[in-house]
Amino acid sequence: MPRWSPDGKQIAFVGTSPGTPAKLFLVSSEGGSPEELLSADKNNEDDPQWSRDGNSLLFAQYPQLGGGDPSKYSIQKVDLHTRQVSTFTGTVGLTAPRWSSDGRVLTAFTVDERKLMLFDFAAEKWSELTTGKALQYPNLSRNANYIYFEDVGESGPELDRVNLTDHKRERVLGFKDIPRVYVLESGYSWSGLDLNDSPLIMRNVGIQEVYSMDLEFP
Repeated sequence: MPRWSPDGKQIAFVGTSPGTPAKLFLVSSEGGSPEELLSADKNNEDDPQWSRDGNSLLFAQYPQLGGGDPSKYSIQKVDLHTRQVSTFTGTVGLTAPRWSSDGRVLTAFTVDERKLMLFDFAAEKWSELTTGKALQYPNLSRNANYIYFEDVGESGPELDRVNLTDHKRERVLGFKDIPRVYVLESGYSWSGLDLNDSPLIMRNVGIQEVYSMDLEFP
């Protein structure tokens, strides 16, 4: 899930190698060699989110081999000029941050994927937006009025959204009859939003066949 900087000059992304934790990298939008942000950090670094001014990043941090212990998860903030890292207030046990482009709100999931939380920067406090069975892939709308996410409803996996003002939740799309692409490493699919906040998903258009082959040796 690469993220463009507000000025469009850099891209933050997550990269990894076998046996190593996931790490944050920056690369110029024109290409070149990626720069690892925090080489001394031995934890997984995930879901980079740019600040409005482009001077800092928020990201989820958790151990490479930490299981699901909520106390090991948090959202960190790194100053891109000094590379100083600090834990964002009240985020122990939270993951999957999403920072609105206007800098007004931040959302996150609890580690058990059961609660969607909202941080209001003006009020400087967290509140619960909604609950679910298996919350995945949060995406804030461009105007930060809604957050879209996946969950499991009465008819199976679905895409929902919550209004950030009145906390009203509605079902957007059911995935029951849509063949989807699943990422092998995580077992999850993917969803996002386009420039007009229309949902995007990866749909599986492949086929499965059974073949018979006659093998003749020389």
